[in-house]
Amino acid sequence: MFELILGLPLLGGMVVMGSGWGISAVMFALHAVTLLLSLQHRQSFYGSLAGLVTCLLVSVPVIGMFGHWVAAVLLLVSMVDRYGAGMSGGYRHP
Repeated sequence: MFELILGLPLLGGMVVMGSGWGISAVMFALHAVTLLLSLQHRQSFYGSLAGLVTCLLVSVPVIGMFGHWVAAVLLLVSMVDRYGAGMSGGYRHP
């Protein structure tokens, strides 16, 4: 999950600054689309919302790092809630 990579202390900072903060704009757009789709389909949207906030706060190094961790965990929790323990053949909620 890319959100976890961005949360790694050195690697995440190098990716963000190496891209000229462009990766934050890409992640913001992806989180915004995911948020809209989640709201439209009445699914969990907390991970996408946390990702949007993190993209806005990524210029603060420690807060950005923890924000990426929180967003990654929330996205994983919402995925497990939706698809169960396994992605293939698992029980899917209606």
